[in-house]
Amino acid sequence: MKTPFNRGSHLVKEFVATWRKKFREYVDLCLTSGFIPKSFRPLQLVGKYLARLWVYIQVGRIRIVGKENLVAPGRLIFCPNHSSMFDAPVVYSIMRRMPRYMTAQEEMRGLWGLKAIVMGAFGCFAVDRTKGKTVIEPAIKVLVGGDTLVVFPEGKISNSGTYLPFKKGSALIAIGAYERLEKKEKVGIVPIHLCFGKRDEATAGGSYGAMGFKWRGGVTITVGKPIYINDITPMTSDNVTEVVREAIVTQACATTHLPVDGR
Repeated sequence: MKTPFNRGSHLVKEFVATWRKKFREYVDLCLTSGFIPKSFRPLQLVGKYLARLWVYIQVGRIRIVGKENLVAPGRLIFCPNHSSMFDAPVVYSIMRRMPRYMTAQEEMRGLWGLKAIVMGAFGCFAVDRTKGKTVIEPAIKVLVGGDTLVVFPEGKISNSGTYLPFKKGSALIAIGAYERLEKKEKVGIVPIHLCFGKRDEATAGGSYGAMGFKWRGGVTITVGKPIYINDITPMTSDNVTEVVREAIVTQACATTHLPVDGR
């Protein structure tokens, strides 16, 4: 015979089981390459100030050159160089708009799935680097829809600070969005160069705990003028990628540099 207590306990178990199933389904979606999670602006604002505090503690003072270019007109993709785990929080802390961040799928795993949901709410979306094409169309829709994007064109961290080959993803997204908008609106790529005052190659791609205060020498962020793709002739992904690459690598500093062959 079921008592009211037993019935209540059964309902609670059903609710918990349903909630767990929906939670796991949404976590799996957030970890799917190209899925765009729902962002949550209050959490984004909190995250921005936490990132600023975090960077100040572990990296030090942030100096920005070309701050006005953070609010340039048009649909924009921000493209920073990628030489440490600090790059994402550094860029996040200075953004004037709340953009979407293309994030390596593995970086969104952890904490029983909570990390994927929280990072998705911050504005991140997963990319499987072995299936890069899966994010092109969703990213185009994000840009056409009015959000800005942050894409690291090197695709992964360069522990030494030597620039890695630039991938064509940001160029393909920009060209695709420009064409989707029937070439009636400006679409640009903003080159960003991060120069850390100190770097430690051994911890560049490691955990923040391992990085400790070894990077605490401040960081200079150079935000270049947007490169509007309609100004590039011919407007090909290879050509756009090369123009963006040149704009970033010409800012090379003591802790970032070109490969020995200059490419």
